[in-house]
Amino acid sequence: MPVIEDLPDLTHWRTVQEFSISQAALLLSGIDPYDYDNGLDDVKNHRHPRWKLAWGFSEGIVSAIRRGVLTPVQCFAIRWVEHDQWNGGWDYFEMKPNDRKYEISKDKTLITRDSLFAWVENERVDFVRKPLPEKKSNINKWNSDSPSNVIDIEPEPVTTNIPLLPKYEHKSEGLEFVQDAIKELWSTYDPEDPQTAPTKNEVIDYLKSKGATSNMADAVNLILRPTHLQGIGRRAKKTT
Repeated sequence: MPVIEDLPDLTHWRTVQEFSISQAALLLSGIDPYDYDNGLDDVKNHRHPRWKLAWGFSEGIVSAIRRGVLTPVQCFAIRWVEHDQWNGGWDYFEMKPNDRKYEISKDKTLITRDSLFAWVENERVDFVRKPLPEKKSNINKWNSDSPSNVIDIEPEPVTTNIPLLPKYEHKSEGLEFVQDAIKELWSTYDPEDPQTAPTKNEVIDYLKSKGATSNMADAVNLILRPTHLQGIGRRAKKTT
């Protein structure tokens, strides 16, 4: 995750329940929207160190709205309207999120805190936050008055037992065969030595002995075998 030491104090945003796309993107980047009257354009023009990150978050939110994984409270379109030969201006009007004929306004479209946080969790968005406070023996709890990111109000404790990817509870015969083959045949595979990979016949014969059908054994072998090892496997040692 992007960890920044000198993040501004964003605690005044904690009670806000609705954000524009622009505000949400800035907060995810550890930038106070109150410091930039013109939002994303101002951050870019001032060449803030994290302006690209903020713009990236804003595009990600727009994409999430388009895909239907983040539902806005109100979705506004933006378009340029020419009043005459010399004059024109931006026009905003409400639109359906999936209407791709128009560009979504990042300044007018509103999303809720809950929907933003759900998107951050579900899409594993790597937003900016402060370092975790150091633990001290004379402090019984984390100081809740210290500045923290408005999105991640209470940082999660660091633990080496948390998997890098979420664990989803699902079982099937095919997955059991995959795990069994990994344990029995691929656990001794050395990527530096392709000859240590089990052959196709070894994998298929082993799985059949465990009750797999021919089609299932073929499928498991195909899934587990790296593409560059399709024609390579263990070779018999030469006798002298």
